[in-house]
Amino acid sequence: MRAPLEKDAERDAPIRRPGRPRLDEKDGLAVRERLIEAATTLAVEQGFEACGLREIAARAEVSPGMIAYYFGDREGLHEAMFQRAFERVTEQVRSLLEQQTSGLHEDETHDRLDELIRIHVMSLAADPWLPKLIARDVLSADDSPLRVRAAERLRSGPVPIIVRWIEEEQARGLLRSDLDPRLMAISIASLAVFPFLAIPLVGSRLGLELDDTGVLGLIEHNRKVLSQGIRALTEES
Repeated sequence: MRAPLEKDAERDAPIRRPGRPRLDEKDGLAVRERLIEAATTLAVEQGFEACGLREIAARAEVSPGMIAYYFGDREGLHEAMFQRAFERVTEQVRSLLEQQTSGLHEDETHDRLDELIRIHVMSLAADPWLPKLIARDVLSADDSPLRVRAAERLRSGPVPIIVRWIEEEQARGLLRSDLDPRLMAISIASLAVFPFLAIPLVGSRLGLELDDTGVLGLIEHNRKVLSQGIRALTEES
């Protein structure tokens, strides 16, 4: 039996960058996407620490050298996973905003706070490794390349879109105008993100799980908390 240190060394051994693969653009994109999908699946199953680059390549059914070719190294692969996760939520939030501004809903009193809450939680449920990656490899490393690029993604991705959406909802009288839309955006995100860090640690003691039932419960909980906290007050309230 090999010692654990030998296993770790083999798992994370540098992969020699291959020459240019003989793939057309379509096949190349498919290989890149398979690698991201394999890495994401293994991250959900095992956590990042247990994911070896060779194991990821094997799951994607490609040679390990493809990781070096398309991503450079583990950090590059992590960045690609991070980018894809945030692009998904960004597109959903952007679509929500476009529904509002293009008048797809005839009822002008209708707001989409519930849908925004659902988007946040369900996106994290699809990528539960993301909060841990942010906490470990982004927030804890002041000047790492991943932190710099992650900050750029956040600044240009969902956060400013959500702030703009909140401002427009405030202008329509659907959200409280006395609250800072920037802090409201952070609060909405925090209520979705933190449970994915805390429940794996204390959930067993509290009887909480992030299974399908738990995720739906979190959406409903956040909806009630935010509905009372940031929706504009009405006579019925």
